[in-house]
Amino acid sequence: MSFMFNLLFPDYENGKVLYHNTDLRDTWKALEDCKDAGLARSIGVSNFNKRQVELILNKPGLKYKPVCNQVECHIYLNQTKLLEYCKSKDIVLVGYSVLGSSRDENWTEKNSPVLLEDPVLNAVAKKLNRTTAQVAMRYLLQRGIVVLAKSYTPERIKQNFQRKTQHAFYTLVTAYVNDSVALTFQLVFTLKH
Repeated sequence: MSFMFNLLFPDYENGKVLYHNTDLRDTWKALEDCKDAGLARSIGVSNFNKRQVELILNKPGLKYKPVCNQVECHIYLNQTKLLEYCKSKDIVLVGYSVLGSSRDENWTEKNSPVLLEDPVLNAVAKKLNRTTAQVAMRYLLQRGIVVLAKSYTPERIKQNFQRKTQHAFYTLVTAYVNDSVALTFQLVFTLKH
């Protein structure tokens, strides 16, 4: 991670997290005002669950619905229910940590599997003459998820744009996936919204 974990959330002097009670609908209204003022072309949300998205969509006087919901999404956390819900509301699901999480101890359980070392994914990648990362990203793309991936290596960037893989691959990977969170927050959230 490019930030210091202890600076991510506001806290009291004793180190306990300072929670807020701001209604998400009020925040959304402020974002709508920004869009009306020409400060944003589109507005979306991040890390919202279905209930939180519904809260925004059911806001009295809603001018603009979220165009996207950016969430952790990868083969180990495929977000199937959230994806189906967002699609039903014409909200694009955008995936981050698409290759699993960083191995930062503040975010990841020590014993959680490393996605790029997964033996089944490696076998699929080898069979298709692809990298494990390509297989993991292609799976998400074929499900209609926008994939956020970062690379500084020109060759890897080119690899990320290679052609679609066969439907059989998609079926194989779909049969394998499970829902396990790779990013584990070391906090207990008791927020109202």
